[in-house]
Amino acid sequence: MNVINFQDANCAHCYKCLRNCDVKAIRIKNGQAQIVTDMCIYCGHCMEICPQEAKTFESDLSYVKSMLQKKENVVVSLDPSYQGLMDYEDPGQIVDALMKLGFSQVRETAEGAAIITREYVRLMKEGQMDNIIVTSCPAIVYLVEKHYPMLIPYLAPVVSPMIAHGRWIKDRMGQHTKVVFIGPCVAKKMEAEADARTRGCVDAVIEFNELQRWLEEEGIELKHCQSRPFANQDPMVNQLYPITNGIIRAVDVCGAPGTYKKLTVSSIKSCREFLHSMKRGYISHCFVELNLCAGGCVNGPGVDKRRGFRFKATMRIENNALLAAPPAYITLPKDELERTYIPRQVVDKMPTEAEIQAILKTIGKRNSTTEFNCGACGYMTCREKAIAIYQGKAEAAMCLIRSYENARSQANVVMETTPNLIFIFDKEMRIKEFNRRAEEVFHTTRQEALKMYLYELIDTVDFEEVYRTHENKLRVKRKWDTYHMTVLETIVYIPASDRVLAIIEDVSAEEKWAEQMLEQKLNTVKMAQSVIEKQMTTAQEIAGLLGETTAETKAILTKLRDTLLES
Repeated sequence: MNVINFQDANCAHCYKCLRNCDVKAIRIKNGQAQIVTDMCIYCGHCMEICPQEAKTFESDLSYVKSMLQKKENVVVSLDPSYQGLMDYEDPGQIVDALMKLGFSQVRETAEGAAIITREYVRLMKEGQMDNIIVTSCPAIVYLVEKHYPMLIPYLAPVVSPMIAHGRWIKDRMGQHTKVVFIGPCVAKKMEAEADARTRGCVDAVIEFNELQRWLEEEGIELKHCQSRPFANQDPMVNQLYPITNGIIRAVDVCGAPGTYKKLTVSSIKSCREFLHSMKRGYISHCFVELNLCAGGCVNGPGVDKRRGFRFKATMRIENNALLAAPPAYITLPKDELERTYIPRQVVDKMPTEAEIQAILKTIGKRNSTTEFNCGACGYMTCREKAIAIYQGKAEAAMCLIRSYENARSQANVVMETTPNLIFIFDKEMRIKEFNRRAEEVFHTTRQEALKMYLYELIDTVDFEEVYRTHENKLRVKRKWDTYHMTVLETIVYIPASDRVLAIIEDVSAEEKWAEQMLEQKLNTVKMAQSVIEKQMTTAQEIAGLLGETTAETKAILTKLRDTLLES
């Protein structure tokens, strides 16, 4: 099951997701980003930072709506972070809104957290584990299993509050009861629906963003809803789970012994740094609350960051949570609380040094001085990128510097070899680019031209008009008398840089040839006219002679006729 999906059509090859993925669980294939499921910890960070919104969350919303339409018994397990992530005047208004959507009960996931808090306290009192890593965040569990499997013995062998709550609801209300978790987490969807160890405890996961859109579609406004009570008792201190240091405060209130040092770590970078330290043996006898999302669940991927709810949520949870242990009114059998972990690290084949060097050469890195290690492709060093190419996770074309150099090289070929003059200038007519042909015509080097204004070289009336009107001129014939040239001017305004590109085609030779051809045609016509005039004169002379001869012949024949008639 893919919790996070990529839309190829929207992927713009910016590699921002790869740059921001700390575990490098994204491969680039045929120019498109793809999730590497064996490495992904489902933190959802790639969804948040994608500027093209090419990553999407596999939604359960349609499934939830279909369950409600069938009048099934559907119970909500509501993450405590709702307190700051939804805009209400009274928490009971959320209960009323969800009941209007068709849910039969609304309960707080903090009920499940109360059970888990007691389990953490028990583990500390038993003292059998050197270090205890809190396992309430499924993304942390996946991070350890897939990238730090040697630290699995330190994972608390306890399910998350969401799983505990789902199991308790089904035990209490019947296995036919459907449980829908509503929260800000992508990894919880993976834990609920795709992890064989916990699948079936929760039937669907909805993010707060999805719930907000659903309420808007149904025309339900929280401020107009009544206040209705949650179906559970006050979970008290366990409401602190979604914020930094919340779990440690909960276990302290609920009787945790002082035998373990307690530490809170927040954000994926800090968590990985801590796990590296633990891997090296620097951490001992410590109870650790790891929050993959900076600031805790209130800053999860299912939260609209633009609305600034993170700090509002933290403050509201702090103010509302009673710092007391709730009565142990809900319990679960031991086997329903236990969780086992599996080393799932995938060890990729590594290339030899010779293979790395060969790959580096294909991307233009022929020695250490050309290994810029800019990180634009998503890998911190060119060597890491070469290894990723070998492992099929990256492509040579991803190198931004190489692409730039190739483009610049091709552009230079055009600028150096074209028979046309090419120059670019700004609104002040300052020359910003000047090719080799322009150097030859204007007898000015590029370095000198870049310090000059265009009007120092030619008349700029046409060029100023294009900049002023933003209307391009295409192949307009002009005479450059100063340079004894006839040219075709193509002048184009470039909006992106607010500059003008001029491509000047020298057609002097063609123009001269055309003039010669015209002169030749005129001479030919003149000769033809002279011949015609001579022919006309000759014709007229012949006609005159024929006329005289014909008249004399007629007179003689007439006289002969008359003589014959008289006799």
